[in-house]
Amino acid sequence: MRNRFMELILILACTVLFCVQPAISSAEEEEGFKSIFNGKDLEGWTIQGMEKAGPKILEDGVMSVSGWDYWAVITKNEYKNFILRFDVKFDKKGNSGILFHTAAKEIYKSAFEIQLNADTEEDAPEKRTGAIFGKVAPLKDAVKPIGEWNAVEIKYQASKLWVVINGETVQDGVDISKIEGLKHKFEKGRIAIQRNDLKKAVYFKNIRIKELPE
Repeated sequence: MRNRFMELILILACTVLFCVQPAISSAEEEEGFKSIFNGKDLEGWTIQGMEKAGPKILEDGVMSVSGWDYWAVITKNEYKNFILRFDVKFDKKGNSGILFHTAAKEIYKSAFEIQLNADTEEDAPEKRTGAIFGKVAPLKDAVKPIGEWNAVEIKYQASKLWVVINGETVQDGVDISKIEGLKHKFEKGRIAIQRNDLKKAVYFKNIRIKELPE
């Protein structure tokens, strides 16, 4: 009986550990990827806003981005060239985005955004998931139905950008320096996840990054 009890405790502990630990494969570790979200709290991140609220960290190691009183969660570290990978899913009408090369505050003044949105037919092409928000529409719609996880990879190598969603390339080496309204932006900075809706959440997990040579 005692051995069975200890076995159950071990299974429970492993289950909890699995839930809160970010999933980085051994191959990704060898490639140089590192987790930037531990699945438990906002260590390594700051909150832009009144800083009395923020995203919810769910028991299964997921960051739920919605709520009030903040505008974004922002990495404390800065990055220039990188490959960013994460999984994302949406509530119906959920809306978020990933911004790059941001300042510590007032990030909307300096950064460009990759749109992440529970797309509707009413959305303009340049405001659909995978778009360089307001500037460049995605090459195709690669997003899974509401409630399903999407694997996203974003690569930036100055000054070009690639976005891959569920294995489909939706931005293919776009030269940011040639886009009016973006060419003056910072060349290095933080990464931010935008909160865009009070009640409709967007969910993130397994957020990891590999820095690339300058």
